[in-house]
Amino acid sequence: MACPFHDWRWGGDGRCKQIPYARRVPLRARTQRYETAIVNDQLLVWHDPEGSAADRDILPPQLPGLAEGEYTRWVWNAEHIDGSHCRELIDNVVDMAHFYYVHFAFPTSFRNVFEDHTATQFMESKGRPDKAGGYGDAELFLKSEATYYGPAYMINWLDTDYKGFRTEVVLVNCHVPTGPDSFLLQYGITVKKPEGLDDKTADYIAKKYATMFGEGFLQDVHIWKNKVPVQNPLLCEEDGPVYQLRRWYEQFYVDVADVRPEMRDRFEFEVDTTKANEFWQAEVADNLRRMAEEGDQGDAPAGDPQIMSGT
Repeated sequence: MACPFHDWRWGGDGRCKQIPYARRVPLRARTQRYETAIVNDQLLVWHDPEGSAADRDILPPQLPGLAEGEYTRWVWNAEHIDGSHCRELIDNVVDMAHFYYVHFAFPTSFRNVFEDHTATQFMESKGRPDKAGGYGDAELFLKSEATYYGPAYMINWLDTDYKGFRTEVVLVNCHVPTGPDSFLLQYGITVKKPEGLDDKTADYIAKKYATMFGEGFLQDVHIWKNKVPVQNPLLCEEDGPVYQLRRWYEQFYVDVADVRPEMRDRFEFEVDTTKANEFWQAEVADNLRRMAEEGDQGDAPAGDPQIMSGT
């Protein structure tokens, strides 16, 4: 590796190996060395203020079939978020209700499991027929499993069914804090190549899904940038295990000696979506009736389907 400013050349041990215009390399020419790993075509860097060796047992899993060419090329996007701590993003792991109000979909099944360094959201959903944009489309059905491996790296397995056309989508969502109230959000999409489709068509599908997911993320971004953080929110049972999730998240912000068992113990919680969907179905039916009476098609779904993720 070489510095583009003066071409000082560095080795993997953190020491400067050569300065092309100098007779000798200063003995103090060394820098911090970070252990790395390549997973899912990404370079991951181990950072620990306590200076411990990299724990490779907590690396996210390599996606099966990715290296063998069974998936399309990654489509990556990035969004810098100002005015919000990255925990605001993590809170979405347990937030069932916002999928209806923000993303225009019915979450018909919603469950969380936290254990050790992972936090998982299992969800099944279908789109709202009274809304366009977001994830609103009555003919879109989704099964989602989204797992955070540590505080900032999520793999979301998505099984989408749109008008009988099933697609396996993998979303990787990762973020890097850039300040006390800002972070860089990065998200990539790859699609399992449907049998019989050529690579060009499969890549086109992946790009469409990446665009759709990006639009869905922006719905959350608008809220993150304008909401006020509440450390002790008043919750109802259907708001999900917010406090348990935050307790799990806390383990990544303390020294290893201060990690308590309750931060890593297995915890499971399933939200009963019955009452919510009874109310929401009635509300949507009333919206559709009103739209029909008024001849208003402004919110009627049209165009490409949207996908929903564990955010």
